[in-house]
Amino acid sequence: MLTSLIFTFTITTEVTLPRDLGRASHGLLFRLLQPQNPALTELLHTPNTPKPFTCSNVFGGRRENANLRIAPNDALWLRYTGLNAEMTRALTQISQTPPTTIELDKVNFRITGATLDEKQHPRATQTTYEALAAPHLMSRESPNRHVDFKFISPMAFRSRGQHLPLPLPGSVFGSLLDKWNAFAPITLPEDFKRFANECIALSQFRGRTRVLRAKDLGAQVGFIGYATFVATHGDRYWLSLFNILADFARFAGVGYQTTQGMGQVRRI
Repeated sequence: MLTSLIFTFTITTEVTLPRDLGRASHGLLFRLLQPQNPALTELLHTPNTPKPFTCSNVFGGRRENANLRIAPNDALWLRYTGLNAEMTRALTQISQTPPTTIELDKVNFRITGATLDEKQHPRATQTTYEALAAPHLMSRESPNRHVDFKFISPMAFRSRGQHLPLPLPGSVFGSLLDKWNAFAPITLPEDFKRFANECIALSQFRGRTRVLRAKDLGAQVGFIGYATFVATHGDRYWLSLFNILADFARFAGVGYQTTQGMGQVRRI
């Protein structure tokens, strides 16, 4: 199962918080999970294992340099995604019995909604891996050879001790393939990484690097902006996988620290 839970919330007094609250969002999720499923909470703390969830930063308010200014009645929201059945069940339960207030960076907010329904919020949804893959694998139309992404929060990779804040095709789609194969019931071939490196080109990108400052993580530099990827080889099967993983990105995120607010991306 794949799930995207949206919390909407407000505040009654004006406050100024750090601009980057991905770490606080992560802490909130664990506080919500602990009472209902302590075993899952402990499992999610296991080091050096793929994590079946992502946490976003807070959206809304006004960003001024390193700060986020929030006024009364500002429409605020944040997003959690689940990448397997157990995480989906936990997020579903939270959506059905949401708290009345939440705390982020020692500030209390009033919850106005919690939903998995895209009719209530465009970034909320529930689906399955099979439903995500089927349109691309079973369609009689030629798969799309262009993929447009918007990188919403700083995205970066770590490889061989190097920090890479660029949307290179092999890194982006290799990251998505690893996450898919860690949690999906349908395994995709590792050879897709070769296709990504050799047959997917970064044709356009417009954006910049941005520093994300999070408590306990230091300064994290990542790419934000827009990128267009083009498949230079027309093989139908590989193009289908290209599109499946592009659709998967909205749930999985891209790169590292996706559980701390980084790597939020959506297909345009």
